[in-house]
Amino acid sequence: MKAQPFLREKRILVNKNSGELAIAELKIWKIPKSKDYPRGIKFSLFLVCNGQVLVGIDNHKPKGPHLHLSGQELPYLLKNERNLIDDFWDLTRKAGFVP
Repeated sequence: MKAQPFLREKRILVNKNSGELAIAELKIWKIPKSKDYPRGIKFSLFLVCNGQVLVGIDNHKPKGPHLHLSGQELPYLLKNERNLIDDFWDLTRKAGFVP
């Protein structure tokens, strides 16, 4: 089975405090389950403003699921696709951007 797109979305967002613009890009694919992708999904969800990653959640090899928050990388506990999307939008709101 090839990778099958589950979600592909791109939005321009405005910071509610500064008026700055950012791009949110969400990509999720269904893929065969494997050692590297035990849930059978690959994902990349990022919020970028002025060339800087403000929020990111992805699961590329060999790191597995992790967060990018203001220059830091932190572990991320993946529950399911819905929670992944909700977590991304929650972090985006905390960064001051309106989805």
